[in-house]
Amino acid sequence: MGEKAEKHGGGCYCGAVRYEIAGPPAWSGHCHCRSCQLALGGAFATWAKVPAEDFSVTKGEIRFCEKTPGIKRGFCGDCGTTLTYAAEGEVEGQNWQGEAWFAAATLDDPSIASPEAHVYVSHQQPWIKLADGLPTFHEF
Repeated sequence: MGEKAEKHGGGCYCGAVRYEIAGPPAWSGHCHCRSCQLALGGAFATWAKVPAEDFSVTKGEIRFCEKTPGIKRGFCGDCGTTLTYAAEGEVEGQNWQGEAWFAAATLDDPSIASPEAHVYVSHQQPWIKLADGLPTFHEF
């Protein structure tokens, strides 16, 4: 029998929504796109992903905003914490079907997400200075 993956929890600021992932994130990165800046109220968002079957909501319900057709941003309806990002089909040459993307900072232990890159640095705010040595990409 195979080994069971270690579970990791996460959730929103007020605790109304909780989720669980099986195993550590498969990938994580910082997104500087204007959409993420506005949705999260910060200079960039740090996202992580796991296979969709490894992500489950264990308490409460995630609400969604679909400002851009086919892109759903999930959040807590009580405190507003951004929790997830989902794209239907292919978006800008990427097919994210079968993946669950979530805000890495919402993990109980965010250190398990190790960002690998900065994306959409074409939208990077001029007052952010990148000095972490990670690769940067103009877009995704």
